[in-house]
Amino acid sequence: MPDTAPATAPEGSVISYRRVFNRPTGLTPADVVWLSLPHHTAESIEIRINDALVHQSVHQSVQQSKTTAPIRIDITARLQPANQLVITLTTGRTFPATLDAPVTLEIESDAP
Repeated sequence: MPDTAPATAPEGSVISYRRVFNRPTGLTPADVVWLSLPHHTAESIEIRINDALVHQSVHQSVQQSKTTAPIRIDITARLQPANQLVITLTTGRTFPATLDAPVTLEIESDAP
């Protein structure tokens, strides 16, 4: 991820991106792990970590579908030693479903 060559698919098609990753090493109880998705285009999006739904949104209008707000999710409690991230996008009427920015993990510490 990101998808630099979006697939051409008819309206209502579902496109899934999968990535396997390990739990970051050296995490302390004060650390928070965020999944950050700065931009995507889709009629709807669903994000799962290890088969657990952590985010879902459906855009109600064409204008909302083309311009999406960044998504940032605390996934700390969902992390296991080995993890699977699945991002599922549904195409809209007049545009492809794409992840057009890097999807990243961000680690923040609340420790002083």
